[in-house]
Amino acid sequence: MPIVAVTTWPTPDAIRRELLRELTETVHTVTGAPRHKITVHITEITPGQWAEGGIPGDDPGFHGGSDT
Repeated sequence: MPIVAVTTWPTPDAIRRELLRELTETVHTVTGAPRHKITVHITEITPGQWAEGGIPGDDPGFHGGSDT
């Protein structure tokens, strides 16, 4: 059945739980798959292990994206 994988920076427990519920519900609504057959997997990566436009997330110049 459906497997959803999400990668994000560390997230507060309450938000992570809500994300798990909402993703499960959306997959259920769109695909009709039974909720108990839907797997949602969240991987949290520290900002220093993540880069956008070659700029690490823990760099003071990181702003979440490149202008080009």
